[in-house]
Amino acid sequence: MVFRGKPSKACHRCRKRKLRCDLKSPLCGCCLRAGARCFGYRDPETLRINDETEAVRSRATPRKADSTPKECGLTPPLASLPVDILVRAREIFFAHYIADFCRVWDFLYPYFSSITAPDHLTLSIDAVSLAFLSHQFTSPLAQQLGRRKYVFALRKINAALQSLRTIHEPATLQTTLLLDLFEKIMSPVSGGKDSQRAHVDGALALVKLKQLDHFTDTAGLRVLERLSMNAIISYISQGDPVPPELREIREHMARFTNTMDPKWKLSGIVLEVTDLVSAIRRGVFTVPGQVQRCIELDKQLEQVAREASPDWFRERRCISSRETRSRVLDDFYDVYSTRITAQRWNALRIIRIFLSEEIVKTLSAFHDPQSRLELQRASATVALTIQEVCASVPQMTDCEGAAQQKLPHGLVPRASSMHDHTLSHFLDAYILIFPLYVAYWSRECPNVVRIWILQQLEHIADHFGIKEAKSVVEILRGANENGRVGPWEVYRLLGSYAFAA
Repeated sequence: MVFRGKPSKACHRCRKRKLRCDLKSPLCGCCLRAGARCFGYRDPETLRINDETEAVRSRATPRKADSTPKECGLTPPLASLPVDILVRAREIFFAHYIADFCRVWDFLYPYFSSITAPDHLTLSIDAVSLAFLSHQFTSPLAQQLGRRKYVFALRKINAALQSLRTIHEPATLQTTLLLDLFEKIMSPVSGGKDSQRAHVDGALALVKLKQLDHFTDTAGLRVLERLSMNAIISYISQGDPVPPELREIREHMARFTNTMDPKWKLSGIVLEVTDLVSAIRRGVFTVPGQVQRCIELDKQLEQVAREASPDWFRERRCISSRETRSRVLDDFYDVYSTRITAQRWNALRIIRIFLSEEIVKTLSAFHDPQSRLELQRASATVALTIQEVCASVPQMTDCEGAAQQKLPHGLVPRASSMHDHTLSHFLDAYILIFPLYVAYWSRECPNVVRIWILQQLEHIADHFGIKEAKSVVEILRGANENGRVGPWEVYRLLGSYAFAA
């Protein structure tokens, strides 16, 4: 080995593209503006005369889920970073989570500057911003600071709840929702049933105390939309009935909402499915009544799907025999107008799979003609729905084909090559994990499809470096030995409604 001069301190992406790297922590400005992952900086003193075999190997696989914090370049001394990392965490949270991934949080835009927000809201935004940064970039420092901000926010919100003046302020309810979001991102599977829903129940109590007539402006209605969505998912995932307060919120929102919107119709059906799941667990239904209710709700979902276009636009594209097939299950895939549209379609499909699985499970012991007919219909519904879930995958993950337009401008990947992805593209891949798991989990899923699904989850884990996908793969591989893991357990592992539809 020879002395080669002083190497650049720049991050890998800036060196590769010959950009001027600003060397800011935890990630450089060029990567931030491009929405790309920044994998940190090299120490030039250690690279002048050195065996770089391991360094080259690590750069060849920079997106592995088990990359250490040191490789990600996100663990400088605590004293040198808090202000800088907090500013960047906020920028990333608002630019990528609120503006791109989950736009229903747009009621937080007025509080982008901490000057305009009360302390408890500022601290909760800081906590969630750091949690999101930690989740996306595996930053122990962001995680540490985020937990600290969360504790401070809890103290401040508890004080605010003791005051008759502040308890009715919009920021108090918004803070409660943000604290819930923080827990879903940072501690997705910790705590018991009550603790997992504590902030949601607290937010419902605040709405009841303030009264719905005070929620008539755009921001207030968006807060109610976020709360109702979180509450519905919390109750259905735990098998509990919908509380009256949630139905009252929905009735109030109907006065200000386009009730013909497919999203509105879907959320209403999910509300009914939540009560159905609870009733089944409590043994309220007779067998015929249970099956009939499942059929009724599935038909309603089918109708939403038929009437959704053009609001939920998608286009089916067929592939030729010359095109790559490793990322395409059949000879076609679907292209959606937005990620949100794909999420909504897959949310509808997931509920249809749950309902049809319940029908199949219930009717398997019956052999009369009507039961056989309904069982066949349910099995066919599951098969078609799984096929549609799988057809939603290539647009997000096939970087050599359907997903190539998602890559940074000018980048054309070669087969099996490692390349950059924008943060938005990582989120595109992330939303597929739960629908793919539900499809695999279904007892009606053919083995050949299960093999393909497992391959796609492995691809998401390895190619995109998403550690949660790797965890799901391990769950599926251990299913024969450890038994099937329920979908809602995996849903919580993925961060619940913080990331999944």
